Amino acid sequence: MKTIYIFLIIALTWFLVYILGRMLKLEEKYNWTITPLFILIRTKWFNNFLKKIAKKYARFWRLMGNISIFVGFISMFLAIGLLLFTLIDFFLPNPTVSSEGPAIGLIIPGVTISFKTFLYLIIPLILSVFPHEFAHGVVSHADGVELKSTGLAFFAIFFGAFVEPDEEDIMNSSAKTKMRTFASGMFPNVILGLITIPLFIFAPNIIAPFYLPPDGILIMEVVEESPAAIAGLERGFVIFDINSTHISTSAVFSEYMMKTQPNQTLQMNTSDGNYNAKLDASPANESIGYLGIYTIQYQEPKFGSVGKFFPYHFNQQLMWLLVVSFGSVLFNALPIPFLLDGDKLLSAFLSQYIRNQKVAYIILDVFRYLAIILFLANIILPILKYGIVPIG
Repeated sequence: MKTIYIFLIIALTWFLVYILGRMLKLEEKYNWTITPLFILIRTKWFNNFLKKIAKKYARFWRLMGNISIFVGFISMFLAIGLLLFTLIDFFLPNPTVSSEGPAIGLIIPGVTISFKTFLYLIIPLILSVFPHEFAHGVVSHADGVELKSTGLAFFAIFFGAFVEPDEEDIMNSSAKTKMRTFASGMFPNVILGLITIPLFIFAPNIIAPFYLPPDGILIMEVVEESPAAIAGLERGFVIFDINSTHISTSAVFSEYMMKTQPNQTLQMNTSDGNYNAKLDASPANESIGYLGIYTIQYQEPKFGSVGKFFPYHFNQQLMWLLVVSFGSVLFNALPIPFLLDGDKLLSAFLSQYIRNQKVAYIILDVFRYLAIILFLANIILPILKYGIVPIG
């Protein structure tokens, strides 16, 4: 029901925005595009800023563009290879990456991910989208390609930025200029992912000055009408002991619960007092006890100003930053026409280095059809087998 209410609020908000945009005649005055679920805000003032930076450091931006071409092709072949691998894995008797659900999937808030999880995507989207479009703009200017406009785009609850090169300029430019312009957006996303990797690996060390060593488990969520809910356990409680067994880590808790049985009573020492819960049978295995809580490892804050949930949120934020940064590069590198930079990059490359244009178009079509078929197969086949499996 909460999801339905959220969808209704989003729909009402967009309806009001659309009506207001029509009343103020924003399309006529500012050349914006406004539809019931989509807004394109065009502006030219940012062009001058991009041009100034591009001309001042033109040599650097062209070098970055050249590196981006290499990165773009590596990412293209890597993306096709990964799609092919996951598709082959799907048909194996004992799949490695798709044993319980799809290896890749679409991010649809309220369907494949919860709206709570979607909040983790806001920062990664900002850090991925805006540098991506900024790079497109400055590299094109550095090569003498003018921009018609820059701006922001909004679709439902998604947002993004865009740069709109002058079509005549880009068509009349050299193949090298085209490749630099189209590939340049991928490079900042790769850099973002590479920076995030050590942050993700050393996340425990980064937060160590603010938290004591792990001890106990923190309740993230209590299932409604479960034994935990009936006993009075709530989100934010920390369990330290169960039936005189000290629960120092999440692994200890999991191991302990695997040895429990239905109807067994647990006496729990928590941060908010002692609680007793009579276990139900686990939905996954009726011979094992079921408490009905989702937990994470607990670390006590050294200072009152830092939250007990921050380590979890910090780790989740870094994980999604990795997923979005590298995922956007691999997806955008695919040679899917009309949509992605990978197609424009490959088209410019083939038109320049394959003398027979008919052969060039055949090669381009082969890559296009291969990418489209692999991508759709990786999306549709797992849905037919598993249904829509929520990511989080």
